[in-house]
Amino acid sequence: MKRSSQTEKKVFNSANGFEKRPAAKKNCADYGFCAAQIFIALTTAVSLLFGKKLGWNLRENMLICIMTSVLLFSPWLAEHVLRVSFPPILKLLFMLLIMGGPIFGKIYKFYYIIPFWDKSLHVSSGFLFAVIGAVLPDVLDSGNKSHSQALKLVSALSFTLAIAAVWEFYEYAMDTFFGMDMQQDTIVSGINSYLLGSEKGVAGSISDIQSVIVNGEELSINGYLDIGLIDTMQDMLVCTLGGICYCVCFILCEHGVKLLGKFNSLLPYRSSAMPCFDRSGICSDETGRTDEESKTSAA
Repeated sequence: MKRSSQTEKKVFNSANGFEKRPAAKKNCADYGFCAAQIFIALTTAVSLLFGKKLGWNLRENMLICIMTSVLLFSPWLAEHVLRVSFPPILKLLFMLLIMGGPIFGKIYKFYYIIPFWDKSLHVSSGFLFAVIGAVLPDVLDSGNKSHSQALKLVSALSFTLAIAAVWEFYEYAMDTFFGMDMQQDTIVSGINSYLLGSEKGVAGSISDIQSVIVNGEELSINGYLDIGLIDTMQDMLVCTLGGICYCVCFILCEHGVKLLGKFNSLLPYRSSAMPCFDRSGICSDETGRTDEESKTSAA
């Protein structure tokens, strides 16, 4: 007897009880998830065994590893909540983003070793969350299949800005209540403030700042310390830039730019029992057929 090359699994059906169905094939997202969890486990082991020698904060690293391990499930949770299916490559990119901040950035100090690591993560997050934002009109108003492209672009950019703002709220809360420094400081050579003005409503200014004395001690920073405002605004700006990049790719793809053929592989799609919509707002499945085409072929 010839054995089937495709693995099967039992699935419960309310009408027929348990029935056999072909098991889903493993993809890059599944392998990426396993690799990420293994890497987190190894990082946890290194923290426990060699953390003190490396100068790591054991308690902080444990919390980061647990949090990141849980966050890696978020692409699948988002699928369930939004009732859409994310392409494997989109899940993989989100997992890389999740790993890039707390694990590589914080524990392995990429934030301090690689100058633009933080900003590159914010740009990437802006692009990826714009992908999610673009499908929200179809998800929230599934009865309407004629949402305009302009609405989807506005939704994409608005969702990106919302996520950027929520993240900065989180950083502010961590700095305020737990004494962290997530809103990184910037050394500036000049300041303008109404508190320095000669009278109310008049801003005073100090330029060419070369030294600052705090409590009788001079800070060796060759300037004045901005405590997070510049970093916060730059983070939101580059996150917005990532969202704009998505919108540009979206528009170019709509106009048939062949160089962006791979762009479609990032867009969420409908799987069985999970309604989603293609770029034109028409419900489609993994094969790219619309509902009407599927009904016609079935007939």
